[in-house]
Amino acid sequence: MALLNYIAILGRQPEFGLVELESLVGTDGVEEFGRHGAILDQELEIDRLGGILKIGKILYRGPETTLRDLPIELADLPMRETKTPFAISTYGFRETPKMLMAAGLELKKRLRERGSVRLVTAARGLAATAAELRHNRVLEDGFELLVVSSGNEMVVARTSGVQNIDWYSRRDYDRPARSAKIGMLPPKLAQILVNTTKAGIVIDPFCGTGVILQEARLLGRASYGSDLAPEMVAATRLNMPWLDQEVAKQLPDWDVQAGDAREIVLPEGCAVVTEGYLGPNMQHSPTRDQLNPVRGDLLVMYKDSLRNWAGQLLAGAEVSMCVPVWRIGREWHYLGLIDELADLGYTPKSFRAVRTPLLYARADQVVGRQLLLLRKN
Repeated sequence: MALLNYIAILGRQPEFGLVELESLVGTDGVEEFGRHGAILDQELEIDRLGGILKIGKILYRGPETTLRDLPIELADLPMRETKTPFAISTYGFRETPKMLMAAGLELKKRLRERGSVRLVTAARGLAATAAELRHNRVLEDGFELLVVSSGNEMVVARTSGVQNIDWYSRRDYDRPARSAKIGMLPPKLAQILVNTTKAGIVIDPFCGTGVILQEARLLGRASYGSDLAPEMVAATRLNMPWLDQEVAKQLPDWDVQAGDAREIVLPEGCAVVTEGYLGPNMQHSPTRDQLNPVRGDLLVMYKDSLRNWAGQLLAGAEVSMCVPVWRIGREWHYLGLIDELADLGYTPKSFRAVRTPLLYARADQVVGRQLLLLRKN
């Protein structure tokens, strides 16, 4: 097995980052480390990962120590001739912010033997945010230490990459055409979906305003889309040239056409990556009687679409898609598509670290998303 020399800090829903990483580096290339971390056999480019907050190079892995006595060599930490900013972010520890501050001041005292330093602390919690690191130029002019606990073991790493929240925000909110009525798929989630597939060509048969096409092109995939609504096709045709202008470099080809997902012709050798229609907006939880006809109609639509694609995809081709789930009280109610997959010609992928349904939803959301990661039989 390859040496695992890097650690990734997982996002708000860790299971999404784990699935993304396992899809990219394989089962042997990633090891779950506590709830917040995953240890990797290679350094991945943070801007290409939707489910990862930070990546760092491991300086120490071994028995857990106190934060005030981190077992690292100070000579491994970069220092500037002028004042060097640094931060310590912890994950999985039970220490308080006051205890973390004390550890930071202790390290500051030790570092003063090498030069002038400035401790950057998190405004809330035990970990500095991407915005705090950027505002204080911590990675540009200094360093951040990631200290991650799992059981009685600990990893100390030096941060090498942090999620670019400003670029995600521009890709989400600054596009010339957006539509609240179709659910506004977050770019991070779209990126995760694309990263669970490997084909050089991606098609989104429910492309909406083109978020998946956008993220696939940024990941180096040729991207094609279709949508039943002419206004969505028009929106994608506005958003793709905007993306080209924003990145100011040549991106892979794209095209979008009007079409029904139940009838479209797929490009040869493609992966299907899509968020299907999630149904009507719901501000309040429906009753079972209200939900049943909605769920029934959507289930027929998804089955017809998957059946159409199955007739064209080669064995082993990948389909990554979001389908709706609904909250009634404290329980999620599923579309029921998973029970139909074998008859439709698909098998759900299996992942070592994730064994529960992949649900993407906020705490107050009525309609959420279930990720289905499939392979054509």
